[in-house]
Amino acid sequence: MENHSKEYMCKSNRSRLFLFAAGPRCQRRRNWQTAVARVFCCRAFVEYEGHYVEINFAGRNVGTKVFVLQPNKRKLNCIQMKLFTSTFLIVLISATASMAQRLVKGRVRDEKAAGIPFATVLLFAEGQTAPAAQKIADSAGNYELQARTAGKYRLRASAVGYKEITKDIEIAQQTLTADFVLPGSGQQLSDVVVAGRKPLITRKADRIVMNIENNALASGKSSLETMSLAPGVFVRDGQISINGNSGTRIMVNGKLLQLSGDDLTNYLNALRSDEIESMEIIAHPPAEYDAQGTGGMINIVLKKQGKAGLNGSVYSNYRQGRYGGFDNGVQANFKKGKLGLIANYSYSNMKRFNDIDQNRNFPQNGMYSAVNNGISRNTGQRLRLGGTFDIDDKQYIALDYTGSFGTYTDDFVARTQIVYPNAINNSLSSGLFPGRSASDYQAAGINYHLKTDTLGSALVVLSDYSINNARNRSQGETSFFNANNQFVRDTAFRNSTPSDAKIFTADAKYIQSFGKLGKLTGGGKISVTDIDNRAAFEAFTGGNWIGSAGQDFTYLYKENIVAAYLKFDATLAGTDVQLGLRGENTNLTGTLFNRGQTTENKRDYFNLFPSVYLKRNLNKEGSYNISASYNRRFNRPSFFDLNPYVGYIDNYSYSMGNPYLTPEFNNAYEVNFTMASKYVLTASYTRNRDAINNIIKTADDNPEVMIQQPNNVGSTENYLVGLFAPVKAAKWWDMQYTLQFSNQRVNAPQYAISKNILTLQTNHAFTLPNQWSINLNAFYLSRIIFANAVLNRLYAVNAGVQKKMFKNRLVLKASVDDIFFTNKVSGSFYFNDFTMNFSQLQQDRRFSLGLTYNFDLGKAFKMKNIESSSDDVKSRLK
Repeated sequence: MENHSKEYMCKSNRSRLFLFAAGPRCQRRRNWQTAVARVFCCRAFVEYEGHYVEINFAGRNVGTKVFVLQPNKRKLNCIQMKLFTSTFLIVLISATASMAQRLVKGRVRDEKAAGIPFATVLLFAEGQTAPAAQKIADSAGNYELQARTAGKYRLRASAVGYKEITKDIEIAQQTLTADFVLPGSGQQLSDVVVAGRKPLITRKADRIVMNIENNALASGKSSLETMSLAPGVFVRDGQISINGNSGTRIMVNGKLLQLSGDDLTNYLNALRSDEIESMEIIAHPPAEYDAQGTGGMINIVLKKQGKAGLNGSVYSNYRQGRYGGFDNGVQANFKKGKLGLIANYSYSNMKRFNDIDQNRNFPQNGMYSAVNNGISRNTGQRLRLGGTFDIDDKQYIALDYTGSFGTYTDDFVARTQIVYPNAINNSLSSGLFPGRSASDYQAAGINYHLKTDTLGSALVVLSDYSINNARNRSQGETSFFNANNQFVRDTAFRNSTPSDAKIFTADAKYIQSFGKLGKLTGGGKISVTDIDNRAAFEAFTGGNWIGSAGQDFTYLYKENIVAAYLKFDATLAGTDVQLGLRGENTNLTGTLFNRGQTTENKRDYFNLFPSVYLKRNLNKEGSYNISASYNRRFNRPSFFDLNPYVGYIDNYSYSMGNPYLTPEFNNAYEVNFTMASKYVLTASYTRNRDAINNIIKTADDNPEVMIQQPNNVGSTENYLVGLFAPVKAAKWWDMQYTLQFSNQRVNAPQYAISKNILTLQTNHAFTLPNQWSINLNAFYLSRIIFANAVLNRLYAVNAGVQKKMFKNRLVLKASVDDIFFTNKVSGSFYFNDFTMNFSQLQQDRRFSLGLTYNFDLGKAFKMKNIESSSDDVKSRLK
C-alpha cells in the first residue's frame, strides 16, 4: 500500500487539481497544462479560489475525463462528488528555519488573498483541549507560534465573519509555514455553487464591511444612496456622517477622494452600485490613513475579476418613483501573462423631486412661510482604465485613469408669503430659481509595489495628479404682490461661479516585518493644491443684464501638505498592541480679490495625531476579547466650503462659502467587548473642537434674509453605547441587528443642543432554492442632530429580491425602497432667537429593476490592487 499525491491543472476552469491515492499506485497520464487525468481507486480534491470539492472514484477505472465543475450538481461529469459542508483547509509546509525553534508561522488570508487582520490562530497538542500556543494575527494577517516539543498537533484559525478551519499537522525539528485561506459564511463560484452567502454586514477589528455584490437592495442605486444601508451611516442632501459624527471622508479602493460638496455628490452619483463589491465603514482610522476626517472614513471597494483571458459584466437598471431614471454600464478585464488590463464605463440619467416647506419668525413680528418645489436632473458618465504589469513575482507596477463627468440641474418654484399683525403689510412673492452645474473630474496615477522578504515586508510608492473643472450657474426671477394680490415689482438676477482645481499627491510607505517581534510601518506623503475660483453677478435692469462689480470676486487657494507617520504592531504580555503617530504640516494661502481690494489669509500649522489600539483575549480560544482604541484626527475645511460663492434658493434664502474657516479637531475613545466571536458591545466618546457645521442663520446685515453657511461653531460631543448581533434564525435566514443609544451635544455661542438618540437597524438575508434570494432592511432613528437643526424621527423599510440564472451568468434584481413612504424629514433650526421649522419630502420611495450579464473566459488569477495617493484630496473637492 502506498500513498501518493500529485497536482494537476484543470483545463476547463484552470483550477488546481490535487489527486490523492490510497492503495495501489494510481495510473495517471501526466499532462500539467490540462485537466486530463487517468485515475483509478483515487480520491481527489479540487481547489477553486479557496473552495474545495471532494471527488470519489468508486474503485474502478473511469478512463480519461475532463473535470468540469457544475453548479448545484452532485456529479462532476459522470464522477460522483460530494460538496463539502465545511470548507477544506490547505496548509503548505516548508522547512525554512533552524531545528531548535519548532516554529509554525504563516498568514491568514481571505478568498481574495487579502490578509485578515487580527485573526485568531490556536495550536493544540494531540489529544489536548487546552491550546499549547495561541496568537492573534497582525493587521496583515501574519502570525507566528512556537511549539515546545516536536509531535502531532492541530492548528486552528478563525476570524469574525469567516468559517473556522482546523488541520492536523506534525512538527519536527524545523519551521513549518502554514498559510490559511478562510472562506466567509457563504461563497459563490462561477462553476461551483457552495451553499450559503457572505453576510450582508461583517464586523471586523477596525471596521464594518457591508457587502454590495449580492445585495438586491443595492440594485440601481448610486454609491451615495447605497451608503445609507450601512449601520450607523446617515446620508442627507450629500452630507455623510458615521454614528452621528460629521466630516466623513470617502475613499475608493483605498484612495482618498479629493472632492467635496456638489462635486463629490456628482462623483458618487455617477459611481453605481453595480461597480461596487463592498463598503468599509471605518469610524476611527489608524495612523497610516490621512488625519483628515473627524467623521471617519468610508472605503468603497470596487469589483475585481478573478479570471484570465477576457471577462467582465454588462448591466442595466431602471428606477421609478414619481419620476424615472436609468443607469447602464460595462466592466471588462483582460489578463494574459504578466499583463492585466481593466476598463469600466457607466452612464446614468436620473430625475428626482424635492419639496420643502418652511416657516420662521420675521422682523416686526412677521411670520415667514415658503413652499419650494424642486425638480432635479442629473446625468453622469464614469470611465476607469487601468493596467498592471508583473515585473517579477515580487514586484509590479500599475497605472490608473479615472474620469467622472456630470451635469446637474435643480429647478425650484418658490412661493413665499409674509404675514404681519397688520394685514395691510402682508406680501406675497412667486419665483423661478433654476440652477445648473457641471463638473469634470479626471485623475491619473501610478503605483509600484515591492515585496522585500517572505515575512510580509513591502515597499509601496504611489503618485497621482487630478484636475477638477466645475461650472456652476444660478438664476432667479421673482414677482412681488401686495396684500391685495396686486403686482408690485419683479426682480431678476444671475451668477456664474467657475472653479478649476489641480492637485498633485505622492506618498510612500515601507512595511518591515520582524516575525514574532512585530511589524513596523513608516511612510510619508506630500500634497500640492492649486484652485482658482471666480464669480460674476448680473442683474436685469432696464431690459438689459448689468454686471455687479461689487459682488464679483476671484478667490485663489494654494495649499501644501507634508505628512509622515510611524505605526508599530506587536503582541506584548498577551495583549495585541498597535501604536501610531502621524505628523502633518499644512501651509496655505487664500487670496480674495473683491471691490478692488486684495485680502490675503495665510496659515502655517503643524499637528501630531497619535493613535492607540489594544486587544486582549479573555479565554483561550479568543472568542471572548476586549479591545480599546484612541485616536486624534482633524478636519480641514473643504475646498468647496472655502469658496466664497453665493447660491440663491429664493429671494429670502441663499447659501454661501466661508474663506475664513479653520480646522476642527477630534478626539475619539472606544471600547469593544466581543462575545462568542460574533456579538460586539461598544462604548465610545468623541469630542470635536472648533466644529465645522453648515448652519442656517439670519444675515448679519439683513434679518429678513436667511443664510446657509459653514462656520466654526464651538464644540460637539457624542456619548454612545451600541450592540451588534448577528443571528442565524435558520439555515436559509441570516439576520444582523445594530442597536445604538447616544447622547449628542452641541455647544456654540449662538445655540446649544443636547438630545438622547436611539438608532436601530436590521438586515435580513433569505437564501431560497433555485438561486432565489431576498434581502430586507429596516432602520429607525428617534431624532438626528444636523448642524444647528434637530430632525424628527425617521424610519423606513426596504426590500429586494434576486434570481440567478444560466450558471450565474444572468442576474435579475428588483427592489422597493421606503415601502411605506415613511422616510419624511422634518425638524427645526435654532440660532440665537431665530427658529425655523421645516419639512422635506424627496424621491425616497421608488421601484428598481436591474439585469446583469456576466461573461468570463479563462482561469483564476489574483488581480493586483491599483491604488491611489489622492483619495483624501478628492473628498475635499466639494
